[in-house]
Amino acid sequence: MSPETLLSISQRLNASVEALAALGAELRLRRDETKVETRVRDGLREVVAGLQPGLLDSVSAEQEAICLAFIQAFFRQALDLLENPERAPGWTYEDPIVLQTMGQASRRVVQAIDELASRRSRLRETLERPGVLLDIGTGVGWLAIEAARTWPAFDIVGIDIWEPALALARKNCADNGLSHRIALRRQDVRQLDERNTFSLAWLPGPFLPREIVDSVLERVRDAVRPGGWIIFGLYAPAPDPLGEALKNLRIVRGGGHPWSAEEVETRLSGLGFEHIEAFAPGPPILFVVGQRPD
Repeated sequence: MSPETLLSISQRLNASVEALAALGAELRLRRDETKVETRVRDGLREVVAGLQPGLLDSVSAEQEAICLAFIQAFFRQALDLLENPERAPGWTYEDPIVLQTMGQASRRVVQAIDELASRRSRLRETLERPGVLLDIGTGVGWLAIEAARTWPAFDIVGIDIWEPALALARKNCADNGLSHRIALRRQDVRQLDERNTFSLAWLPGPFLPREIVDSVLERVRDAVRPGGWIIFGLYAPAPDPLGEALKNLRIVRGGGHPWSAEEVETRLSGLGFEHIEAFAPGPPILFVVGQRPD
């Protein structure tokens, strides 16, 4: 390969990086209602229109905020990859921007679960009755906060092993007036010892290493009450080989394993879960859902 070819490819990729940054900048300006030099704002809008005419039409402020959080989180993780490629795999971020933006993006999980419940009457009934959600890997607590807002009959138990994230979670829950409904614990999921307690358990699959997943799923099965649900979250398959390689690299860098839906379905079936199915609410999320028998 010639140097010219390498430079050509890098410039083509740089256009995608700059376009994503421009989209994020436009979303941020819309969110903050910040004034900016007219020529810059016109340029941003021209880039967004070039991505797709009417891209932001009929998009709610809430949806814009979640998209912005994804963009910010992935940019920060990409910068970490560029500057620290030698870092050992694992979720060791202390940068509050990385932690908070990933947390904000996770609010989409709750919205997607609620969308799934519109198609599954038994899940909807569960969400509308008093119950408890187990939020494994709660991070900075935004998924728990969104769940408390969306399902007022639910209390939430959030567990995590990363204290820098939990410190932010405590503040986020307090700032949103939800500390009385969200219990946060520094706990490894492999030490979970509740039995028949939770109505719904959320597992962030991309962060679960292969060597622990079987023992984790057994403990979660025992912790979910009969008739309760488990939702194993994945990143949706990418549309092309390059996207798939990037997704897998992101997962490995975070300390997890790039599970397929079929692998998860097999494990849930082996543990006795019923009504197992994969559900794709839209990129970048994919769920594998199962119900513990009554």
